[in-house]
Amino acid sequence: MTANLAGDVTMRYVDLRPEEPGEAVPVLLLHGFGTTFDMNWRATGWTQALADAGRRVLGPDLRGHGATDKPTDSGSYLPERFVADLVSMLDELGADRVDAVGYSMGARLAWELALRHPARVRSLVLGGFGPRDAFAGTDLSDPGSGDTPFDHVFRTVAALPGNDPAALAACARGQAARPFSADPPPVGAPVLLAAGARDTLAAGAEDLASHCGGTYVEIPGRDHANAVSSRAFKRSVVEFLGERAPARGPGTAPPVG
Repeated sequence: MTANLAGDVTMRYVDLRPEEPGEAVPVLLLHGFGTTFDMNWRATGWTQALADAGRRVLGPDLRGHGATDKPTDSGSYLPERFVADLVSMLDELGADRVDAVGYSMGARLAWELALRHPARVRSLVLGGFGPRDAFAGTDLSDPGSGDTPFDHVFRTVAALPGNDPAALAACARGQAARPFSADPPPVGAPVLLAAGARDTLAAGAEDLASHCGGTYVEIPGRDHANAVSSRAFKRSVVEFLGERAPARGPGTAPPVG
């Protein structure tokens, strides 16, 4: 489905409903930088895992990505612009609350959604995400030209079919214009953070989990590119989302494979 929800961008999204709808709130899946809903979530088995759990899935191609419009001005990619898109989509679909699951950039946006609209987020999963500046050392006037972790990511995703390097560069600058801060953390939603043991872009994820009273899951042997496909990662998230407790104390889950 597509809809012009925020006035300036027509967004493509999916609404996948289980064969036997239950009472659980929908799961909102937010993909990472330079990918799409299909690439990040469908191709890696997440939609099937959630369907098997009887969950309704809402999944946009975020602005600048996939089949959604791709403006090339950095102001279009401030975190609050993404959040406005998401709230408009949830309103359009009649989804009052969601379990928000994000990976990488999508995790940052899930955090922003929970922070700005706490009544809309029942629980929060942040994958491949940590509190450190993902753009540190990168020349954002020419992303991909250097040797930082983000430069490597940018070169990889800019070369993918269908991606617009100018739009992705603008997206990076827009995100960097609002540096992430762990304070204040979202309130009212239990939080799970998960990252591959080799994921340098998610450095500090365990500390962030502790800071916001959440739980951390480490995925051994996985890095930023392949942690999202881990079966154990999916299993941990499905179990976490299935827990109905209104709050979750701080802790560290055992490593998963």
